[in-house]
Amino acid sequence: MTSDEYFLAVTAIQNRLRAYILSLLADPVAAQDVLQETNLVLIRKADDFHLDASFESWAYSTARFQVLAHLRDCKRNRLVLHESFAEKLAPSAEVMAEDTEQRIQLLGRCVEQLSDEHKSLLHKRYGKDISIAKLAEDVGKTASAMKQVLYRIRNLLADCVEQHLGKGAAG
Repeated sequence: MTSDEYFLAVTAIQNRLRAYILSLLADPVAAQDVLQETNLVLIRKADDFHLDASFESWAYSTARFQVLAHLRDCKRNRLVLHESFAEKLAPSAEVMAEDTEQRIQLLGRCVEQLSDEHKSLLHKRYGKDISIAKLAEDVGKTASAMKQVLYRIRNLLADCVEQHLGKGAAG
């Protein structure tokens, strides 16, 4: 694997590593810090990667060790996940991270199938982080009505993703 291919592999696995680490830590801020540390380790140890090994397994293993290091550093906090429990969760979290990546891709496809009006509402609410009250005011609806519209759009997206997952499992 050339250095360019290696760095492309590191870049390509970012969403899955983030999901994996977040599932082990359940703290988005800590997960982002651990992801950055993991990336530093992956870059520093690029020469240690052997072509006969699976890059993804190696990256997940590196992330797991970084999570454990983070947990050791945070032991004084009583709300931190115990190291042995994190070790037991790691294999399941790896599978969940892969599933999350697939769901993110499907969600993108499903959003593209929405009407322009629904895409615009989603972009304003979640992309620009506009409050429901402001969004409702902008489109001439009550906040309650806007909550209902967003709820229905989220349900449409969830159904679409699940439908595509079902097709993938069946096909």
